[in-house]
Amino acid sequence: MADGTEQKTLKLTFAPDAAFQRDLRKRVDDHFAAHRLDRGATPFMWLKSAFWLTLGYGSLLAAGLAPLPAPVAILLYLVAGFGMAAIGFNVAHDGTHGATASNKRINALASWTFDAMGVNSTNWRVAHNLLHHTYTNVPGTDTDLEPGAVLRFQPHARLYPWHRLQIVYAWFLYCFTALIWVYKKDVLQALSPHPRTGARTTASEWTRIVVGKVLHGLLFLALPLAFGPQHPAVAVGGYLGLMMVGGFTLAIVFQLAHVIEGVRFPEADENGRFERSFFEHEMLTTANFGASKICTFITGGLDHQIEHHLFPTICHIHYPQLSPIVAACARDHGLPYLHSGTFFQALASHARILQRLGRGQEVTSLAVPVPRDVCAPRVHDFPQPGVLGGSHGVGAAPGEDKVQRAA
Repeated sequence: MADGTEQKTLKLTFAPDAAFQRDLRKRVDDHFAAHRLDRGATPFMWLKSAFWLTLGYGSLLAAGLAPLPAPVAILLYLVAGFGMAAIGFNVAHDGTHGATASNKRINALASWTFDAMGVNSTNWRVAHNLLHHTYTNVPGTDTDLEPGAVLRFQPHARLYPWHRLQIVYAWFLYCFTALIWVYKKDVLQALSPHPRTGARTTASEWTRIVVGKVLHGLLFLALPLAFGPQHPAVAVGGYLGLMMVGGFTLAIVFQLAHVIEGVRFPEADENGRFERSFFEHEMLTTANFGASKICTFITGGLDHQIEHHLFPTICHIHYPQLSPIVAACARDHGLPYLHSGTFFQALASHARILQRLGRGQEVTSLAVPVPRDVCAPRVHDFPQPGVLGGSHGVGAAPGEDKVQRAA
């Protein structure tokens, strides 16, 4: 990141905690106490993790080492790519948030599944846990909104003539998400000072980065090339296909929560202060999507992005049960609870906002209004949760305790 962005990040602060945050935390605490639940993984979570790890790495090893017809091997590489994305959603993501278990070693082991896929988990924590989770949808600070000049994800970014076509070519570029992260983004981030402390990457962390990249190269490419029965072109082509399927899947799931109709792209005032508290900020910049258990199973609870941004240190297996609690609390406090409908409805919404941003059209009018900003907060006057683009629901959500405040 550029120095200017780092300095800007350090100065940003949110309004003091509001009644919504206190109330929501109490309701969630009461839920876990009443049901005597641990906030970490459940037996089903462990089974699901085992399923995705088996699918991802089993498909990879079969594609690279088993004596299969080339078309079958290629198909298995593509299945492995989808499986790797699901491992990222379901295993690595929880681990990097410290949400898998209260045991730090278990979380570290889950995090290492990122490193094995070639993505440094420490860099991920900085870019995702710190910058994205703390400054969600803040232009110039949330790096998820800053893909470079080739794409325009937020209304304050510079508009170039080719952005008019991003509705066409964005889907193709999403395929390169994993390849860019593994071979470019990790290195550039490690070469830059930490956005909060200014510290440089330590020798031990550089060692971890190198070990992860080498492990990734050996397992995903060198092993099939050295010992596999397939032609080298099949191994290399399969690897590229795996990375592109995985990258596309990762990009789509994350885009459907924040670059979508109804959310906001807040900017701080001249003193670096935001008008709203952190929890309220997350409620206005994040949307849920999906309407099925299979969507939650695949995305690792990332279809419940509101719950994740409010409680990232709680294992995602609990998010479906927290969702009605968050929605009700948000409604009681006059805040929107954004839901984009089914996966494909959310995908269509993402396409529409890509087109508007590419044409330089304003998107502010698409933001869901905050009921209490419009009228006195009489709870029964508020509409019930609905779908963005139709009736707008109301609700709320929280963030990560350790990084929700600017230093």
